[in-house]
Amino acid sequence: MRTFSARTFAAVGPATDGAWFPGLPHAVAAVLTWPVFGGASCIAGLLMASLVSFVVWLPLTALSLNNGEALAARDAAPILTPNAKRSLFVLWTAAAWLAAAVAR
Repeated sequence: MRTFSARTFAAVGPATDGAWFPGLPHAVAAVLTWPVFGGASCIAGLLMASLVSFVVWLPLTALSLNNGEALAARDAAPILTPNAKRSLFVLWTAAAWLAAAVAR
């Protein structure tokens, strides 16, 4: 059971090893809307935060960390800085709460 909880925490928390994929904090931000708006709005917030994250914010973060230049296929992905991780979490939280409020 310890292995399962350790793996769950590792998947939810932001990656600390410098990997590009920042974990699943957008899911945590969306689940926090459950007590306020209910289940259906929580799911809407999760879907919107996930969609906007992978379509808009992560690519824009990659561009900004690469000095505004597109990443070539052979290039390594830039490492997320702590400020980039904080900014992404704020954007994910805003998207999740806004979508949950609108879906209500």
